[in-house]
Amino acid sequence: MALQRSRYQNAQKTFIELLDLGVIPIVNENDTLAVSEIKFGDNDTLSAITAAMLHADLLFLMTDVDCLYDKNPRTNPDAKPIEVVEDIGILQADGVCPHDSP
Repeated sequence: MALQRSRYQNAQKTFIELLDLGVIPIVNENDTLAVSEIKFGDNDTLSAITAAMLHADLLFLMTDVDCLYDKNPRTNPDAKPIEVVEDIGILQADGVCPHDSP
């Protein structure tokens, strides 16, 4: 566990130093190069971990989905858009990764 914590802290220090230098780091999990030890599953998960690591105020995810839905609109035709999120605690992720889709 200490090794993982050390890696986390090293990554955190690297990001902070880059930001202090005015560099905007671009983080991308490239599936063709990722190895199982450092694979997160998708860029959304990796971006959330990175945002939390840096105590970011905001995280913007770019997607081809036009809004937030109560269900996955690709697999549930009855999915309804969520216009306002009053309590983030009630949201549930469907756990579907783009790699898992047919």
